[in-house]
Formats: sequence, C-alpha cells, structure tokens
Amino acid sequence: MEPDFYTKRTQRLLLSGYPIELSTTDCTLPDAPIVYWHWHEEVEFQYIQQGQAYITCDEDNIAVSEGDIVFINQAVRHFITPAGPDGVIFSSIIVNPSFILGLGQLELENKYINPITANCSFNCLHITSTDNLYQQFMPLLKQLIAINEDRPSGYELMSKAYILQLWKLLYDQLPAKSASSSKVSVRTSNQDAQRAKQAMLYIQEHFMESVTLDDIAGSILVSKSECCRCFKRATGLSPIEYLMKYRIMESAKYMHRKTHESISEIAGAVGFNNTSYFNKIFKKFIGCTPTEYRSSLRKDISPPFP
Repeated sequence: MEPDFYTKRTQRLLLSGYPIELSTTDCTLPDAPIVYWHWHEEVEFQYIQQGQAYITCDEDNIAVSEGDIVFINQAVRHFITPAGPDGVIFSSIIVNPSFILGLGQLELENKYINPITANCSFNCLHITSTDNLYQQFMPLLKQLIAINEDRPSGYELMSKAYILQLWKLLYDQLPAKSASSSKVSVRTSNQDAQRAKQAMLYIQEHFMESVTLDDIAGSILVSKSECCRCFKRATGLSPIEYLMKYRIMESAKYMHRKTHESISEIAGAVGFNNTSYFNKIFKKFIGCTPTEYRSSLRKDISPPFP
C-alpha cells in the first residue's frame, strides 16, 4: 500500500461530499491482507464479525473477539493482527469529523467534537457484549453499516442521524473533567470560533479575488498574528491553508460544470494567477494534476485515487 494512501483517501472522500467509507476485511484466507501501522484524519468504528484479533492503538493492545466494537480516534496510530489460526473478519466504517456536524458549526464543534478528537487520553474505546454501553451502541452501528451497504434513498441523512447518536454515546464516556474542559477557556474558544467563522465566510465570498492575510485579518478586525492563532485553534488550519483548500475544492467542482474551459481559465476563476502554482496546489490536495483529474471526468471514470 502506498505511504500516502490514507491521505489520498481523505482527499477523495472530502471531495465526494460524503466523507464516509465502509469496508470489510477478511483475514481468514491464506493470502489475507495485512493491516500495518497507519493513521488517518477520520475516526473509525470497527465491528468484529468473526474470529479474534489484537488491535493496537498507540500503546494500547486490545484483544477483541466476535461481536466486539472498537472506536479508534482521529490521528491515532493503529494496526490489526489476527489472534488465532482461523483469522478474523471485521467491518470498518470511517467518518471524517467534518461530516458529523457540517461546515461552520464551530461552537458546537468546540463543545462536542473537539473534546473527543483532541483528547490524547481517548485513543480508543473497546465495547464488549458485557458492557452496558453495548446494548445502546450495537443497534445504531449495525444500522449505520447496513444503510452504507444498501445505500437506500436518503442514506446520507440517515447516516448522519446514526452517527450523531453514536457520537453522543462516545461523548458521554468522557470523564467529567474532559467533557467540560472547554469551560476552562470557553470564552476564548467561543471567540475563536466566531472569528474563524467570519473569516471563513469572507474567504468563501472573495476566494476568486486576490485575497491576502491582511484582507482576512481585516475582515474580523484583528492583527495578522491573532488572525492566524485564532483560526488555527478553531480549524486546525492557517487562514491561507484554508483559502488554498477552498479554492482547489471549488476548482474541482468547476471542472464538472465547465468541461471545455482551459486549466488556466479555471485557475484564474478560483483566484490563482499562476497556472503552475495552481497545478502544484491542486496535486497537493487532490492527489493528481488538474489535467489528470479532468481526463478522468471525460472518460466517465473515478479520479485516479488508489
């Protein structure tokens, strides 16, 4: 597997507009896949369908068996090893945290999402059938897996509903101090969120223009350094990184609509005055060049992601 496989997968899922992926791994066969050390931006829910395995999350080594559930937090290094001669079969559903609430819900993210994803002591959660939580968690997870297998009408809305319920159960497992840790700096967090939201709105309205850090900072009436600090605390990105990412995502959408415009015209339409730089940034975020991406659209196939 390529070293940047998970980065490209994240890019592909974000671009798709539905950053959720369900997979089933069968390690019972002689040529069974090996799940090496890896990490990704998505949180992960694993359901052990058959057999036994060891799931290692950073320093935690968890013995799991049929019917167990494991939640693996964002950016936690982990790998899976079958624990017996018969191997293991497990379903895995990954969810980018951006899908849980949606764009712009920064106050709620600070209250409910970040206390989990940014909690270094909450790398994973192992839920067995003897746990009280299991009876609440399992029906929701099974429904989430089922609708992502069948994809009935409105499956995206149904997925969000189940994920929100699962997330509430996870949130309830946080120690009281962790769950309310945002109270220590609630004023700062809320102010960061509000400023970042205003800056994001400014970027979304003016991304096609020649936007500078001065412009973004001026839109929220703070210095450039404070703009960078509060935006980074609230979103994990610098204002310019967000601007570049937003432009690239818009350019990809543009290619779907304007199939005959040149790459340089599209670059200019989303705020780039240098086509070479646009190509470089596009490949950084999407994993292929604009020309390769456009070719994949014209051939009516998926972009060349692994």
